[in-house]
Amino acid sequence: MIRLIHLIVLTANTLCIQGWANNSRYPDKPLDMTDLVAEIRVIEQIKNPASQLERISDLWDTLRVSGRIPWISGDTIVFVCKSSASGVHIAGDMTGWSVKSDYQCTRLGTSDVWYLVKTFPKDARLDYKIVEDKSNWKTDPENPKKQLSGFGYNSAFSMPDYDSSTYIMPVQSIRKGVLSPAQILASSKLSRDVRFWVYTPWDYANLDSLSSIYVLDGQDYKTDGMGCMINILDNVMAENLTEPVIAVFVDPMDPGTGKNQREELFLNNTLYAGFFREELVPFIDSVYKTAPDPAKRAILGTSYGGNCAAWFGYKIPETFKLLALQSPAFHSNVLSLYKQCSSLAINKVFITTGVYYDTEDDANQMAQTLKSKQTDYQYIKVNEGHSWGNWSALLDDILIGFFGK
Repeated sequence: MIRLIHLIVLTANTLCIQGWANNSRYPDKPLDMTDLVAEIRVIEQIKNPASQLERISDLWDTLRVSGRIPWISGDTIVFVCKSSASGVHIAGDMTGWSVKSDYQCTRLGTSDVWYLVKTFPKDARLDYKIVEDKSNWKTDPENPKKQLSGFGYNSAFSMPDYDSSTYIMPVQSIRKGVLSPAQILASSKLSRDVRFWVYTPWDYANLDSLSSIYVLDGQDYKTDGMGCMINILDNVMAENLTEPVIAVFVDPMDPGTGKNQREELFLNNTLYAGFFREELVPFIDSVYKTAPDPAKRAILGTSYGGNCAAWFGYKIPETFKLLALQSPAFHSNVLSLYKQCSSLAINKVFITTGVYYDTEDDANQMAQTLKSKQTDYQYIKVNEGHSWGNWSALLDDILIGFFGK
């Protein structure tokens, strides 16, 4: 008898195939990835259009009810979507956010259901979107997992062995620090105002000589869904993993014009380095209970911000001796400057990068240079892309690496 796979039900967290026997459905073996791919192959061989569409409808309904779109098992993922477009692609971190032929979905029969089977390392976590007719980019409506980016939300998935940070989400029961309202400092170096926020740890009134971390793109690092850094600071200090730390979140946008000047400021801008050294850091040290010691002061940035943090380590090491470079995009001569130095005046560098169309090559070169200069550094590579999901999950490692007890 030809066995028809018709309905899948969820029982005790185990997804089971329902087969037909004497016109009644009964639980069968758990559905694994081989079964799903095999079912797709069987559907594609059905000659009768009505029977094929019915089988596709059953499969689609089953996947939706199970909450397993996309379907992930082991190292394999099956993207599944409905679309009336003439062509569908999956694009994201794994394609460098471009439409690629090897990520083109296949229409299932003559239906409006499309699928794509891919494999990834079991600890990968990536952002993606569905692209219809190579022009209409949209999040996956059946996937509740979303990741906020600088361009809005993406869909996201993580493979079974992905180990997310446990410090990203807020914990209601712990004592928390305080984030100030936005503050403005008039900069003579930049001939404009600079906006920033200051985080002070719990019990700040009874603390003194605190370590500090200055955060480039601070408006994003402090935002839930992006950097989530306020939650992370609260959580690592609540668990006594680090000493109390003050964080200064600096916005590259000109508050007067609304123009984001990150590219202008982050690529080896001497005036921006001077602003930190001569204006912002002295102001913070005069108003807040920070230790006026560059060995207890860190600068953190991602992408171009990673370039800027490295530039500060070269240009003003008397101000920052702790550098955190997340997915550093060295679109400048910073690497050459580091290689040319006989020695570096910084104490420690923390480098992180993804390996999917991220800045792995730049990060590798920086790590090799630091090693050759006998500079203390830590380097983490993850199976992820150029994403806030990548960066936020590694902030606890950076904070503990710099300020751990």
